[in-house]
Amino acid sequence: MHVGLRIVLDAPVDAVRDALLSPSVMVTVTKPFLVYRSRAAGGFPERWTPGRAEPITAAAFGVVPSGDTHVDIDLYEVQGVPVQRDNGGGVSGLFGRMDMAHRMATVDLGDGRTLLLDRLTYRMRPAILGLALWPGMWVIWQWRALRMRQLAPTWRAPR
Repeated sequence: MHVGLRIVLDAPVDAVRDALLSPSVMVTVTKPFLVYRSRAAGGFPERWTPGRAEPITAAAFGVVPSGDTHVDIDLYEVQGVPVQRDNGGGVSGLFGRMDMAHRMATVDLGDGRTLLLDRLTYRMRPAILGLALWPGMWVIWQWRALRMRQLAPTWRAPR
């Protein structure tokens, strides 16, 4: 199963790439449907560090536990297009029943805007659970699109 976005954001590509490395952006674009919290003693880092797994937990609407997982970012390029992949995986709860691959690619449109390709592919055990969760995942992804479009004009390229 998968959910995905292909949206144009009103921000330069460097600003979008930087925003995608921010845990606060991840938290902001999924609230209130899915509320993430850090499991690390010091809380979320300012930025995700490639190759360094960060433990997190999530709750639907902030109250229904979804389980623990971790974010483990990898940065690479495919035919010159930067890609950010989360290699993290579920540890407990619903996340523990999920195998997932989350990739986000950013394409400079040349006019100060960025094309974001955002795809989460997932497989649940048992498979019927994946089907049952898909409508909720779709709603969360549409919310992500709305929130990213709203926030993108405030993102600035790193210095």
